[in-house]
Amino acid sequence: MHVLLLEPDNLLAASLNNYLAREGHSVAWHSHPQDAVTSADRQTPQAVITELQLAGRSGVEFLYEFRSYPEWQAIPIIVLSNLRPEETIAYQEVFQELNIAGYFYKPRTNLSQLLETLETSSQPART
Repeated sequence: MHVLLLEPDNLLAASLNNYLAREGHSVAWHSHPQDAVTSADRQTPQAVITELQLAGRSGVEFLYEFRSYPEWQAIPIIVLSNLRPEETIAYQEVFQELNIAGYFYKPRTNLSQLLETLETSSQPART
């Protein structure tokens, strides 16, 4: 699976990239939202993992821009953020509106749980 990773922390991005690659996924990592959009335009990701706290614009702005493209509306998005869950209460409607597949708080995230959500959300629905 090809994953678009939008993560401003170089160390964490390298760790996630290595972990996902060991699990058989390719990763396009970017620290800036516009670079992520450009990358997705070149090669459509099968899933997105993004931070909400980004330089230059908020992660929510990125999410709205990403979902504004009709061909990207069904791509699973997972938020992996330093915002504590209680700080995201205001975003719950946004997460529902934008069909966010999962939210993970970085300090409490188990990479196997992140991977499971990534792989589960990227599978086509069974009929």
